[in-house]
Amino acid sequence: MSAIAVCLLLALTHISAGSESIDELLKKYPTWSFEAESVETSIKNTLHELSLKGQNHGVTEEILREKVRRSLAPGATHIVRKIGDPKWESDPEKFPSSFDAREHWKDCASLISYVEDEGPCRTDTNAVIASILSDRYCIYTNGTFKERLSQETLLGCGGLCTVEPYQWLSWIYATEVGVPTGGAHGSGKGCVPFTYPACDHTSWYNEKGLGKKRMNPCKGQLIFDHDCPTKCTNEKYKKSLDKDRKKLTAHYRLSRNEFSIRNEIMTYGPVMTSVMMYDDFLEKPDGIFQNKKDRRFLILDKFIKIIGWGEEKGIKYWLCMNTWDSWGDKVFKIPRGVDYNLIEYLQTTGAYEDLDL
Repeated sequence: MSAIAVCLLLALTHISAGSESIDELLKKYPTWSFEAESVETSIKNTLHELSLKGQNHGVTEEILREKVRRSLAPGATHIVRKIGDPKWESDPEKFPSSFDAREHWKDCASLISYVEDEGPCRTDTNAVIASILSDRYCIYTNGTFKERLSQETLLGCGGLCTVEPYQWLSWIYATEVGVPTGGAHGSGKGCVPFTYPACDHTSWYNEKGLGKKRMNPCKGQLIFDHDCPTKCTNEKYKKSLDKDRKKLTAHYRLSRNEFSIRNEIMTYGPVMTSVMMYDDFLEKPDGIFQNKKDRRFLILDKFIKIIGWGEEKGIKYWLCMNTWDSWGDKVFKIPRGVDYNLIEYLQTTGAYEDLDL
């Protein structure tokens, strides 16, 4: 049996054991609160809410069903979300109007400020998840751990390079097995560094007059499905792969309430989400993202990291990071509190320590 097949079997085994159930989460975090919403109810309510907010631009029932299918484990009938935590600030009046995780956790700023480019692979889930794992482990250790965790490992053990992303496999692998260190392509750092260099992602969608070829085009690179590593691929790295792993205590989805999302970020660190991607995403926006007339739909999920929030010219925004090196510093802003392009629909993250046991 191939390494990828073994990992998929491992993940499915843990799914059948109910690793995403409210009961399992409450065993680890008895003081947190969770709610379960049926997939059918979620889709119906989301379409209604987007219509009321004027944000149902191109969002259909079929799109929501596909987004949920990619996010949840096979056969899941409910979406479990974290809705309460005693460490959260309960008084909105005491909550900051702006927040930047890079400023709040200065010792971890070099990690929080970075998301690795995914190269030519068709999934950026692993790049964002690896980045969030790195951020949150640094925060958990009070800034004493500053290494990047391995996108390459998640690509081989929790995903495939040649197919559309299914984020739940990578989160389960990070929780049940753990992820070793792994620097960026060519860095020579960590246990399992990333295979691919950054590339120009606009080449995937390029038409006449669309995009700027400032980097090597992704379509010029050979893509293949990677094996799940059984040892460090960096021969100069001194620690064994198994001793190098960092394992999440749990992974979970967040409430769609933007106050709860801000609480989670300010308490524990950045979170992962995705947006419906249109051609106006191919170039870094100037200011806060706004819907452009006649924009063209490209893909269902563009995965990004949220590191903070703020307000500009009366518009509330999320402070986000893209994975594309062609964007420069990768930081950009998206409207907050209106579920812009489904940014607040299925946010996910994980924790490294069971603080309540």
